[in-house]
Amino acid sequence: MASGRQEVRIPSAPVLVENREFSVSNIVMVKLSPDPGALPSLPSPREGETIRLTIDGEPPHKDVHFSIRNLKHRRYESFSKLRNAAIDAMKGRRWYDGPVQLDITLFAPTLQKNLIDYMGGIMDTLDGSHGATYTYLPVAYQDDCQVVTGQTKFVKSKETKYQLTITFLSKTRSRR
Repeated sequence: MASGRQEVRIPSAPVLVENREFSVSNIVMVKLSPDPGALPSLPSPREGETIRLTIDGEPPHKDVHFSIRNLKHRRYESFSKLRNAAIDAMKGRRWYDGPVQLDITLFAPTLQKNLIDYMGGIMDTLDGSHGATYTYLPVAYQDDCQVVTGQTKFVKSKETKYQLTITFLSKTRSRR
């Protein structure tokens, strides 16, 4: 075996271990924190399919100084809440590889951030990413550059909530 690696099988998942002295008694179950998300078991949504979400509270926002994906961010809960709702809405399906339309409607008494910051935070929440202290699998799409169109609007309301409509667009363009 190259580089002294051993293959250890733990319920059908091969694991490569650098240490030649590895023994089964050294196995420790580790919970990843934060949870990177479950591996999808079903195919991606179909072209033209739409997912709609309504989430109570303020949406995650883009913060260029301190990532909202970081557990220590004061608004991490808004990131986690949207991410979990989107994972549920995807119903075990793989993220989409084609272009996406994202429509956002924010209902609140006043705007705490500008709509562009909310849009950036929402788009970042729905894709995959990694940093020094976290790794997240994609949820709705691989990268936010796949969001090619959409609308973002604010509606004055006593309640604070937001609605998302994610539409998975055609991967092919008509040729004229």
